Amino acid sequence: MAVSLSPAQRALLPDTMSVSASDPFTLELAGHSLKQLAERYGTPLYIFDRATIVNACAQYREAFRREYQASSVQILYASKAYLSPMLARLIAEEGLGLDVVSGGELLVAHRAAFPMERISFHGNNKSAEELRLALRLGVGRIVLDNWSELRRLTQIAREMQMHPGVLVRVAPDVETDTHRYLQTGHATAKFGFPLSTGDAAEAVRTILREGQLHLLGLHAHSGTMLRETRPYEECLQRLLELAVLLHKETGWWPQELSPGGGWAIATPDAPDRPDPALLAAALQRCILHCVDTLKISQPLPMLIIEPGRSIIARAGIALYRIGARKATPGGITYLFVDGGMADNIRPALYGALYTALPVEQLEREHDVSFCVSGRYCESGDMLIEEVRLPDMREGELLLLPTAGAYCLPMASNYNLVPRPGVLLVDKETIHVMERRETYDDLLSRYCD
Repeated sequence: MAVSLSPAQRALLPDTMSVSASDPFTLELAGHSLKQLAERYGTPLYIFDRATIVNACAQYREAFRREYQASSVQILYASKAYLSPMLARLIAEEGLGLDVVSGGELLVAHRAAFPMERISFHGNNKSAEELRLALRLGVGRIVLDNWSELRRLTQIAREMQMHPGVLVRVAPDVETDTHRYLQTGHATAKFGFPLSTGDAAEAVRTILREGQLHLLGLHAHSGTMLRETRPYEECLQRLLELAVLLHKETGWWPQELSPGGGWAIATPDAPDRPDPALLAAALQRCILHCVDTLKISQPLPMLIIEPGRSIIARAGIALYRIGARKATPGGITYLFVDGGMADNIRPALYGALYTALPVEQLEREHDVSFCVSGRYCESGDMLIEEVRLPDMREGELLLLPTAGAYCLPMASNYNLVPRPGVLLVDKETIHVMERRETYDDLLSRYCD
């Protein structure tokens, strides 16, 4: 009996996921048996497929090479989705830059010898220590988010006798059709200088007047898990309108413009994977339209795009082992796994949807409804509210696809449970990107 993965499953799984030829009812990744990886490295276990990451980077490069010719383009990987030194080196090899949001992410990049000129430093509350670190390391641009940060960086740059490159982050008041926790560009957002109040324009004037910071351009971000191009187009148009206004007033013209990142991925409820080429083509049309309507004669700024989830999410899977099964009088049957909200807070935080697959005995019918629940002491620790699976039992392995983004970066030691190990695999090698935490690691933080 032959077993194969369906198109809907393949849209969620890494490129090299397959059914084993030697063990025909078991899944493998890049030729490595998931069952054997779980036995060797333990569970919960996160595994990233190198080929899927490389292919996603190439898809972005090719999409913007083919569909966007209005200006030069720089693609920055949004490292908050997931970052390790090994991944930073891989991103550098693929020619992308990095978008970091903390001193920790910056130091990981530095440890990987990532080219500092290809780094943008984001964040709405960068500390003085973090800003000094960014200046010492020579990051390419610091994205200013508010008045306090503008004043803080100006003072630090003056003390250090430096003129760092900066972008002004604009809150463009663009609405998006996504969870409110994933909306970042509306008028009341925590990020950026509001456009509608005139703060964004005044921030530019202040930087130009004081002369301590080198103003490279403007930045905006409307949200994440976006499946339509409209928010990007509106962001880009509003940034160009602001640039034209400021050019008439001050003579300044941006070298760089960024409508942010946030491009969506396939999910169980929306299995069609959005193509980055759609975004590239839409931005090409938008900027040419703006050139015509706004009568732009200046050289068009370099376009900066910041994908994170759409680079890394599908490359990563999570493996869990079922520890217990519980049927309730209310009709819900739980599968309790050895991970949960401490390694993947997304379902509890904003209702992220996942599906699951058995790792072994794939020939079985998916004829039983389960709730996949974590081990943590919270009623909300549900990875999947309802999913149809074979008649799963204690000790079996469960795979969650699209676990590469925003799971591990938000992981915690809730209930003092060690965080999982992380692998990067290709057909030749198995790399340990993060070793599994131990109880000694947890206890080492305490001062007796």
